[in-house]
Amino acid sequence: TSLNARYSRYRQRLRASRTVHFPNDVVFQDHIRQGDLVQVGRFIRARKVALDTIYPSGMAALHQAVLTGNLDCVKLLVKYGADIHQRDENGWTPLHMACSDGHADIARW
Repeated sequence: TSLNARYSRYRQRLRASRTVHFPNDVVFQDHIRQGDLVQVGRFIRARKVALDTIYPSGMAALHQAVLTGNLDCVKLLVKYGADIHQRDENGWTPLHMACSDGHADIARW
């Protein structure tokens, strides 16, 4: 049993050492792509992310939400202060993207 207890502690340590932690921005972008409004809201309220950040993708959070076609996510981001006039690295606003990708509901809103 002593051997089992030691093995159990080793296994727990090994499992803990294999945990991968991603930066908040990466996790936040993933929540946006998945349309997880609860997590998106939590990240914003906890001030874990800045909504005006241009990510390595060249876009801000609002641009990414528009590309997913998720109007509820777009509304949530705007409610918390995302700039609807912010341009991505190519000069496109979220409205440009909504029109270009056929998301008429987002463009009208």
